[in-house]
Amino acid sequence: MALLGALRKTDYTPAHVRPLTPGDRAYLAFVDRNPGEHQDIGALLFFDGPQVGIDELRAHIAERLRDPRARMLTDRLETVTIWSPERGSSAKETRWVSDPGVDLDHHIVVVDLPPADAGAGADAGADAGAGAGEGAAADACTDGDPGFGDARLQAAVDSIVSRPVDMTRPPWKLYLLRDPDPAATRTAMVYRSSHIQQDGMALYRVMYLLFGESDRIDLGLPETIRRPRPVEYAKFVSRGIGCLLPTRRLAGWGGPPSGPARHSWVTTELSTLRSIARQHGVTVNDVYLAAVAGALRAWSPADWESGSRPVHALMPVSIRTLAEQDVLSNYNTGVRVPLYCGEPDPARRLARTAEATARMKKGGLGLVERAHFPAMARYASKRMLASVGSYPTQISKMALVATNARTIRGPLSVAGRRMTGLIGMGPLLVGRQHLAVAMFGVDDRVGVMVVASDSVPNHDRFAQLWLDELAALRDCAPRARVSVPAQRLPTAAAAVTAMMTGTVSGAVSGAVTGVVARDPGGLLRPWRRRPAAA
Repeated sequence: MALLGALRKTDYTPAHVRPLTPGDRAYLAFVDRNPGEHQDIGALLFFDGPQVGIDELRAHIAERLRDPRARMLTDRLETVTIWSPERGSSAKETRWVSDPGVDLDHHIVVVDLPPADAGAGADAGADAGAGAGEGAAADACTDGDPGFGDARLQAAVDSIVSRPVDMTRPPWKLYLLRDPDPAATRTAMVYRSSHIQQDGMALYRVMYLLFGESDRIDLGLPETIRRPRPVEYAKFVSRGIGCLLPTRRLAGWGGPPSGPARHSWVTTELSTLRSIARQHGVTVNDVYLAAVAGALRAWSPADWESGSRPVHALMPVSIRTLAEQDVLSNYNTGVRVPLYCGEPDPARRLARTAEATARMKKGGLGLVERAHFPAMARYASKRMLASVGSYPTQISKMALVATNARTIRGPLSVAGRRMTGLIGMGPLLVGRQHLAVAMFGVDDRVGVMVVASDSVPNHDRFAQLWLDELAALRDCAPRARVSVPAQRLPTAAAAVTAMMTGTVSGAVSGAVTGVVARDPGGLLRPWRRRPAAA
């Protein structure tokens, strides 16, 4: 459809049409080239008080969508004709176009949970759709949090995640998980969105748009992201070369990934993580990663009986600035981080993790990608963009994805019920990945969600093992002090604490790797030393 035709037909204005970011284009290219596969993200939400009714919820969301700031929640993909002054001609391009006719009956739906004393598997699966299975064991819940570890919820989440978000409409959906008990004292919901439109920070922005009680928004974004210096190009190339090396293979995976995605989760207090970080002189992110490493070690001890070589995780990195706070699109990349599962001592494991992340932060994480990926993506083929969008699936180089999206501050509520839990769900490409771990949260409550392929043995133990590892770190004395800046990092390198999940990772890394293979000095030539004057 021509852009002018769209304007005349639907009363759009140019302000209601916006381009895709390079990250959006990468995920879209992957989906286009791999029919039947999808990369969706989301969050499991909990609200206190009496259950919210479906009519009440739809009325609340309808009112929120009247706010002009929420217009991007009406955006859908459309091919339009764009005039390019640079080319001196017009061309068809895919853009985000506002659709004023949003059907809330489609975007907000009910999933009826079975009674608490009924089995969780088949009944919840029938209510929520095909593909549900048994949830994780009840011991994965955290004391004091109703619903966490509830097998009915886990079966419903598994089923909901198996259904891709409809890309012919604005790419998001909200599921109300309705408990048949009229005396239930909480409301559970699942928010789902396509990764083509939203990364972790965009998901947080949606939470403020739909549930925020004030105009105050806190995503912890830097005002600007500086240009990289020559030394940071060199470190970027070094990281890219390092990504060529395979990571350690684990027998514990039980073979290639297969089967649907399964979900389990735990929650804890952010103050607990901060206390451990202060105790050991590290960051909250270091504690999170070290606990992931410890959980991997405890989950598959046979893999660590010999050899100390680490396994590697892909950690998403936000390259979004404050000016892009309200944009529902992707602004992210990623970095490969070592997980020292071979280290038997929890405190030493944490110290080694802190040393590794400190070195990465000094290398200017995200600076080169922010500066150069947009220009490179403009001329990239769909095949190259698709390879960027599927970068997390290179499990021979990154065994899992580990996302830390920090927490957001409330209050957030729906119809007078306060949000008490927000547990983010990273994408897991079925048949391509074994495991993805994500830490999100609201206020002082953080949730760690584990998404695993059904083929992974004992995947439902991993979340509780992560929580057990936190207790071990809390109870042990530091082995070595590491001087690392505390949680809020400066500028673009807000890196290893940044994002969500499933990422535009290695965007420039993949291109640079090819350049380095052909001409190791090619990227550094603009900074060659000038000849001395005669």
